[in-house]
Amino acid sequence: MGVIAIGYGFVNPSQPNNALQFIFGVPIALSGVAMHLLVFHLFKKNTLYTWIFEAIFVAIGWYQFRYVW
Repeated sequence: MGVIAIGYGFVNPSQPNNALQFIFGVPIALSGVAMHLLVFHLFKKNTLYTWIFEAIFVAIGWYQFRYVW
């Protein structure tokens, strides 16, 4: 989500609050990478369990951004 926010900010430079997309996109992207590394090592590098857990985590995040907020 953070990479998409940063990319969208670079594609549409004329939109208002463009700097906020970059400022908020970087921590979201870095926390996603940190969460991936933590889950990957937590499941002892088992790719199937990592994909399943991350798919559930992404679905919950998508639901929150789409319907809750």
